Amino acid sequence: MIRRVVFTGVLSLAILLALVPYLWPQPALRQALTELGSTLLAYATLVAFLAFLDAHLRRIRLQEEGWPYSLVIVLSALAVLILAAGEGWIRGSGLAGPWMMWIYQYGVLPLEASLGALLPFFMILALWRRLRARPSVEALLFTAGVLSVLILRSGGTSLPLLWGPLSHAVVDPLITGGVRGILLGVALGVVVMMLRIALGLDRPMGR
Repeated sequence: MIRRVVFTGVLSLAILLALVPYLWPQPALRQALTELGSTLLAYATLVAFLAFLDAHLRRIRLQEEGWPYSLVIVLSALAVLILAAGEGWIRGSGLAGPWMMWIYQYGVLPLEASLGALLPFFMILALWRRLRARPSVEALLFTAGVLSVLILRSGGTSLPLLWGPLSHAVVDPLITGGVRGILLGVALGVVVMMLRIALGLDRPMGR
């Protein structure tokens, strides 16, 4: 019980501190709270990284299903951490140093390109499975979205030039309206969740 009350109090205090700069717009106060939030975010990132390592190390120790993938993840994370720390200590550059930039250029970017190249095949497979299911309005909208993405990204053909005017006239307004509706719903959901936590009606950290 005490643990739940403490977690709820800490979350409520964090929410109130986040709202203070908007309710009382003082530059000095906003700067101080921004620095405090950055410091807390750094410690929270460190705690999350340690919890991440602990989960995968436990999986490796118990040799659960898929533990070789956990081993690769742990070794990669530790290697990047050691390189970043060493580069920051030797050169004072940290993540912007040549070692980390080499990893980003020859490691991260090729992986992103590979995943991007596989995206059309995943979309075609999802479209095929959706068309085999029962026809509905959702299936029609999903089909239109997949075809729009595939046509607009088909380089080396004249399809984007033919589809472009229709997309700008019909599809883009629908997408803009949908994105704005989603963002508005997310904002309202965050406000409601913050109020419920601040009032003690919801205790996500106590579950």
